[in-house]
Amino acid sequence: MLYKKILVFGKNGQLGRAFQEYFANRNNIVFISRDECDLTDPKQISECLQKFQPNIIVNASAYTAVDQAEKDIETSQKVNALAPKMMAEYIQSISNGVLLHYSTDYVFDGSKNSTYIETDQTNPLGQYGKSKLSGEQAIQSVFEDHSNTSAKYYILRTSWVYGDGGNFIKTMLRLAQERDQIKVISDQYGVPTSAKWLAQIGIKTISSEASSGIYHAVVDGEISWHSLAKYVIKTARDEGIKLKILPEAIQAIPATDYPLPAPRPYNSRMNNQKLKDALKQEAFPKWQDQVQAYVKKLITN
Repeated sequence: MLYKKILVFGKNGQLGRAFQEYFANRNNIVFISRDECDLTDPKQISECLQKFQPNIIVNASAYTAVDQAEKDIETSQKVNALAPKMMAEYIQSISNGVLLHYSTDYVFDGSKNSTYIETDQTNPLGQYGKSKLSGEQAIQSVFEDHSNTSAKYYILRTSWVYGDGGNFIKTMLRLAQERDQIKVISDQYGVPTSAKWLAQIGIKTISSEASSGIYHAVVDGEISWHSLAKYVIKTARDEGIKLKILPEAIQAIPATDYPLPAPRPYNSRMNNQKLKDALKQEAFPKWQDQVQAYVKKLITN
């Protein structure tokens, strides 16, 4: 499938940069930035799709300013819901087209005591999650309402993404160099997931015989933000980096002590068994191994 023409939206995000690394030196891939195609403008989206006429669309773009979305409802809806709908409509209009779209753990409210499966009830707490859920529903509706059975879509929900860009891991390393006291939320749980891995698993998914649908794309394991911070700092110190704080000195606090404009789910743990079964894989990488490799790469660079 990869010999077909691929159009990747979200060129400059963590995930988009991971796709650029994955597809280095390939000439059948087009990467589009926000400046090149404004995803709030349906006319620009339509012109872009007609100009490049891809067989495969990778939507690595999203309105991800979680707190700002509470005020900027219209923009978040356009980018996270209307744009994916237009991409789905285009893919449905061609033979053997494929749409790969990334979504989020924020479609859940986090009240479940165990890991979320794909069929669990969604109930986003804030506008960001609501807009992403609207995008999922729009894609599904387009495929349900059209008769082109050769076209496919894959919605990969993920959580706690880190890569080439701003993220929690980089923030912790910076703060550990600047401060001797750090407070981190200890009662929110999820799965740190590498953007590099997400790009790889996305391509593996669209190259497989997996059926269209929603899949949870996270690596194996789970952790709290506080424990993740401790792991990151320990890894850096083990590599000889001088930091002002020891891992055990990082203070655990409840989320209520760090109020934000938009509520976050306490439980962002997602079950990845459906995707493993679809790809015929018994296991995915452990988050510890990938975070450790990422921290070491940051240090050496």
